[in-house]
Amino acid sequence: MDTSAEFRKYAADCEKMVKVSKDRETKAVWKRMAERWLRCARLAEEEDAYQARQLAEKRSKPHRNPHAWERMARQS
Repeated sequence: MDTSAEFRKYAADCEKMVKVSKDRETKAVWKRMAERWLRCARLAEEEDAYQARQLAEKRSKPHRNPHAWERMARQS
């Protein structure tokens, strides 16, 4: 399971606790906890997207790969 999915599962568990809790204060605590897990999930997704962009950029730059220069020279 990926990190963001795991965090979303934790948030769902907290939401279940909100529904079964009796007093307002406890419900509020579980609700805030669910919101924090969802925030963590979004941050994890953003980090994954950033890492994917970095990897794609690294792979697309010929100066990072000496053999890419050879391919570019042959194509010219």
